[in-house]
Amino acid sequence: MANKEEQNNILNLFEIIKKELNVEPTKEGEEKQELSNIEKLELEFANLIDQNSKLEEARLIAVADTQNTVKRFQNEAVLVRKYGGERLATELIPAIDMFRSVLKSTPDNPEIKNYLMGFEMIINQIDQALNNAGVSMITTNLGDDLNPEIHNAIEQVESNDFTTGKIVAVISNGYKLHDRVIKHAAVKVAK
Repeated sequence: MANKEEQNNILNLFEIIKKELNVEPTKEGEEKQELSNIEKLELEFANLIDQNSKLEEARLIAVADTQNTVKRFQNEAVLVRKYGGERLATELIPAIDMFRSVLKSTPDNPEIKNYLMGFEMIINQIDQALNNAGVSMITTNLGDDLNPEIHNAIEQVESNDFTTGKIVAVISNGYKLHDRVIKHAAVKVAK
């Protein structure tokens, strides 16, 4: 009987431990169900990791795209500041050139000498303002080679003084805005 009593005590102890641990005996199907749930969670976790990496990649692309857009706008702003006065300069230059040619062709008359000096001072001030804005006159000398990037050959003429392709006359000055030609110098070239 002692064995029977010991067995009952062990079974009672087992029941007490089961109740404390809240453990129920499992059937084979339930174990498979639990494994199935674990597998589902693992798959869901893998999907979440994949989605996270895709979202991170999309975020990095968006950040790079935004940085490129900001750089492009900054570069465009620099160009606008640098070349923004081009239209005004191209409209002023023909009037200034005409003013210069009129002053050169005016005879030396003492009655208008003071006016001419005043006009020259005005031209110098306009030249200084254009220069401050980055506009400069292209220096073209007689005998220079024709450079199509800065010169516009309007005529070829016979010349005993210059060889073929050399500039024999400057008809109108050329101008640059910083490094950009805004008006080509009109020249005559030796045949």
